[in-house]
Amino acid sequence: MMIRSLLVSLLLGVATASAGPVVTPGSKTLPLPGEAFQLNGHDAFVILPPDAKEGIPWVWYAPTLRGLPAKSEVWMFERFLAKGIAIAGVDVGESFGSPKGTELYTAFYNHLVKKRQFRKKPCLLARSRGGLMLYSWAVQHPQSVGGVAGIYPVCNIASYPGLGRAAGAYGLTAEQLKEELTKHNPIDRLKPLAKAGVPVFHIHGDSDKVVPLEANSAELAKRYRKFGGPVEIEVVKGQGHNMWEGWFRSQKLTDFAIARALGQPLESDKAAVRLPKPIAHWKLDDEGDVARDSAGTHHGKIVGAERAPGKVGKSLEFVRKEGDHVEIPYAEDFALSTFTVSAWVHLSREPTFSGILGTRHGGDHTFDMKVNAAKVHGDIGDGRSWIETAVNFYADDTGTNGEGGDLAVKRWYHIVYVIDSARQECRLYLDADLKKRIAFKGKPVLMTPANTMHFGHSSGTEFMDGMIDEVKIWNQALTSEQVQTEMTAAADTRDSK
Repeated sequence: MMIRSLLVSLLLGVATASAGPVVTPGSKTLPLPGEAFQLNGHDAFVILPPDAKEGIPWVWYAPTLRGLPAKSEVWMFERFLAKGIAIAGVDVGESFGSPKGTELYTAFYNHLVKKRQFRKKPCLLARSRGGLMLYSWAVQHPQSVGGVAGIYPVCNIASYPGLGRAAGAYGLTAEQLKEELTKHNPIDRLKPLAKAGVPVFHIHGDSDKVVPLEANSAELAKRYRKFGGPVEIEVVKGQGHNMWEGWFRSQKLTDFAIARALGQPLESDKAAVRLPKPIAHWKLDDEGDVARDSAGTHHGKIVGAERAPGKVGKSLEFVRKEGDHVEIPYAEDFALSTFTVSAWVHLSREPTFSGILGTRHGGDHTFDMKVNAAKVHGDIGDGRSWIETAVNFYADDTGTNGEGGDLAVKRWYHIVYVIDSARQECRLYLDADLKKRIAFKGKPVLMTPANTMHFGHSSGTEFMDGMIDEVKIWNQALTSEQVQTEMTAAADTRDSK
């Protein structure tokens, strides 16, 4: 009799498992009209747009612990709904990205896709600890993710909640979790997601003490880029881990989630396609003593510098003590007050005001950019006086990729200066990562008729020891997305030794 009962129980268990998750009515309070239900005994919800039809795009929100989502999210949610996008989530408790939580997420995903005709690629929207939950699922299912948006998301178990607190959710001791951390930690498992090309966008405060920027979003961005994944982190100055309204009313985050849920190109994708043609482009590949401008007729004279392996093709190698440089004469289309200058730079020794580009030759108070110990430095002027002489980013201006102005020798860096007179600001980039915004007042000028432009020499004795490649000038202020596109356009990414 006992054997028969056991057999019946097993058969019923198989039948229940094959039938999928158990879905029953729920009572979760939602901030907008929607349906609350329970999935395998866990609170879940969907908030549908008007006239929802088969193939519903959706945003998957986490965490959805008791009381979440709340009124704070209404502004975002209303904009999703207006675009025909549903919002959904399931409460996996304090699972901290453990298998128990990801298994429930898989059941929830399958239920929505197979039973409710939701699309197969939602945009994941992770706030705080929701990062552990959603990223742990996403790295296992990269082909089922349209994008990942984050509001100060946890990406690193060691950072939050810490190994001691998280271990129980994994059925491990803290020591065991430490030994197996790379198997479970989202930040150590990003490669499949990056290789699938899943776009990521986070907003994160630089004063967050609960989920520190450096150990979470910034570290994720650094690793994600290493694997070739598209990622952008917007750092909010002075904000911590809080319910500040700006987190939930970020137009950029909302637009990102909408685009990824709908499977539409991001604004950054469009900007990449619309990268404008520079007014001058010196590839520095040609033999001889002429630096040819492939975008126009601004050809220059090479003084002393020799050809060397470059970031793309060949470069010019400059020796400081020899006074090596390139001279470019003035042209009317260089009389710019808004412009962008970019160059690839490879230092051969520790820098001491190593000039990249300067127009202060024959006159002064115009423009230069150079590298010094622990900073990348620039000056802008109006041709008569200086407007700003500390257009710098320093060693501690690490942005989102962890690298500041203290440049290492024998590796290539992409340096971009954007002088935006309309906004009265300079934007400084290192390897497409925005390091500094510097406000100014006035009307800067790139060159005046009295000036000559030099590469490898900014002014006075400020000559370069190292290589320079792919120097470009635009007559407009490039956006962050365009700077990213410009950097990735470099076909040869091998560091010269």
